[in-house]
Amino acid sequence: MLRVFRNTHIIAAMSKAPLIALLAIVALIGLGFGGRAYATHAMAARAVVPKRLGAATPASVGIPFSRVAIEAGNRTLIGWWVRARADSGRTPPALLFLHGNRSSISDYVEMQRFLYKQGISSLMFDYSGFGASGGSPSLMNAVQDAGTVARVFADSAGAGARKVAMGSAMGATVLLQAIDSVQPHVNGVVIEGVAASVRESAVRDGRLPRLVAPLVVDLGDNVTAARNVKVPVLAVHSYADQRFPIEDAQRVVQAVPAQYSLVRHWRKGHSALLTSTRPCDWEPVLRFIRTGALPSSRIDSTDQCALQAREAQLAAAQKSVVTPAGASTGATTTAKVPPVTMTKTVTPGTKSTATKTAAPTTATKSPTTSTKSSSTKTTSTKATTTTSRPATTKAPSTRTTSKTPTSTKKP
Repeated sequence: MLRVFRNTHIIAAMSKAPLIALLAIVALIGLGFGGRAYATHAMAARAVVPKRLGAATPASVGIPFSRVAIEAGNRTLIGWWVRARADSGRTPPALLFLHGNRSSISDYVEMQRFLYKQGISSLMFDYSGFGASGGSPSLMNAVQDAGTVARVFADSAGAGARKVAMGSAMGATVLLQAIDSVQPHVNGVVIEGVAASVRESAVRDGRLPRLVAPLVVDLGDNVTAARNVKVPVLAVHSYADQRFPIEDAQRVVQAVPAQYSLVRHWRKGHSALLTSTRPCDWEPVLRFIRTGALPSSRIDSTDQCALQAREAQLAAAQKSVVTPAGASTGATTTAKVPPVTMTKTVTPGTKSTATKTAAPTTATKSPTTSTKSSSTKTTSTKATTTTSRPATTKAPSTRTTSKTPTSTKKP
């Protein structure tokens, strides 16, 4: 009897073992899914940091604008339309701008003024929970907001207007994640300071432990999203972006099946383009917005500001060297000046008169002439080109008929 009891107890224990193992497996799976959901939610909450609307408006910088309210589901989004003046009756091109994290549209009034002066209309809006917009801030809501605003943007930009959507930093992620709902309403896309992945950037920033990262859903895989882009893409990225390395931008654009070009921007820092309002810094973007033209190479690193400065110096140097006939020699070095000469002119019935002409030792000074030249003033925030007028030289009157040409150079 004892042996039978023991055998029965062993059989009962063996029958419970699979059940216990099954329960343990279910608990581990539940813990895994629960941990993954928690980690994903935590990363999503840290990925979006809203900012309230500031006091600045486009009117603060002297440009006209209209406040727009856009209904996005149960949320009301607030934006600002700045419309540029029509040139020769043509509708100006328009830009839909999606800003980055920790900011609101009040941080970009200088940018809207710059675009306005360049003849480009712009619509900027705040995502849900940002600025004065309603709703709660999240990446998912921001992606939905972008599609809704894109439709309003296309309808109000004007008939025949060229339309481009531009996203910076987090705005680039929002734009790529919403590309299916945005690209039907625009002619092209600009992404500035883009990250390859929200999850990867969270690991780099220390917001997500590397060991936990494989368990977390990537809320913004921009490399995968780029494969769905069907309109031309211009990417702009600082060569020295400390937050999102330029390799991220390279990975994103290489996944784009449509036409694309990546400009390695020469200004240093994250979203470096937005720190400048010089047209030469914005030249690739302005050209793309106006005409759709991309740089000739897939990866371009031409410093337009430095190039224009060199061209201006060369043009000034060519104008500063003048031949005796008054024509430009095209030389870029200081011209040699003839030595001091004595000229005698004898006229019958009159006394001989000697005229002494002292030639300057350099081409920059002339004691016998008075030269006025216009100056060019350059500031760090605006590229202003002042056309230099050609120098006028008035020769002193003498009693002789001979004249000695002089060379002048603008100081």
